[in-house]
Amino acid sequence: MKQMPLPVTQEEMWVLSADRRIVRLQMPSVHLPGHAKPLSVHIDWDAKGVDEILKRLTALRSQMEPPPIWN
Repeated sequence: MKQMPLPVTQEEMWVLSADRRIVRLQMPSVHLPGHAKPLSVHIDWDAKGVDEILKRLTALRSQMEPPPIWN
């Protein structure tokens, strides 16, 4: 799998809504061959969705190399 650095910071990618009920992941626009406009993707999660994501990422992180360093 090819990895490319993203031209944005984590603070720019993950944003809390004004009413503090939704977290939005806003990916940088991607230019696709044959399309006039770039593809723009954003995904919104509520608190329950964020909890489920954190639970799954924590489980996956515990399986990664190097082992996690828990402070």
